[in-house]
Amino acid sequence: MIGLKVHANPRFSSNPRMVAALPDMGNVAGIGLGYLAKKLDAKLYAEIYSYWPPYVTYTDGVIDYSQSSYKFYHVEGSDLLIFTGDFSPTDPRRLYEICYEVLRMAERTGAKTVYSIGAALRQANASSPAETRVYAVASRHEMLADVEKCGAIVLQGEGQVTGFNGLVLGLAKERGLDAICLLGEIDNPNIIQPKTAQLVLQVLLKALGIAPPGMYELDEEEKRKKFMEQQMNYFEKVIERGEPPGIA
Repeated sequence: MIGLKVHANPRFSSNPRMVAALPDMGNVAGIGLGYLAKKLDAKLYAEIYSYWPPYVTYTDGVIDYSQSSYKFYHVEGSDLLIFTGDFSPTDPRRLYEICYEVLRMAERTGAKTVYSIGAALRQANASSPAETRVYAVASRHEMLADVEKCGAIVLQGEGQVTGFNGLVLGLAKERGLDAICLLGEIDNPNIIQPKTAQLVLQVLLKALGIAPPGMYELDEEEKRKKFMEQQMNYFEKVIERGEPPGIA
């Protein structure tokens, strides 16, 4: 069971577009939409409250409790809605509940198209490209040509887009809404992927017709990630050789 709290009723000059995604592999969606909401100065206007977390925290004996919520934002002047949150539920029933609530919000605001973003794990037998690729799937063939012009590659063959970021699109299609998913290619699902999030955002913003904001922070985050990976690789090799790590 979940609850919805509406803080404001945003106004739009035309039918808005909705971008909805929750954290996934490499946290591509979480990083991407969190950054987008911040950079576009999106305003919080509604929240879905969930029964999470199942605990309280304490500091020096004093209890604190903060209930998690999923947030709806609107970008003034762009007719854009953004939905995101801190985690994606694994329970199928909770997942469907959140998807239905998101799509009811889309219908309530007059949104006709739902975009989602996420990560696609690079196949082990695939050659490593010079640049990370951004793939696309959509509810209609006609929509794929438009996102191809924006730099996405149509995902070929058969497969699945799992979790909220996939399910919300299938349920949107059932309701007669257009649905598009942009997936950035990653190698390691257990490491945050700021560069992939940046590349997905570039394609998404081009598809939405919105001028991209500066992404300096994501570049810096990618540098920190690469530094940490280099350090981890170094220590792994040292351990493999049976050598004690050096002391500086």
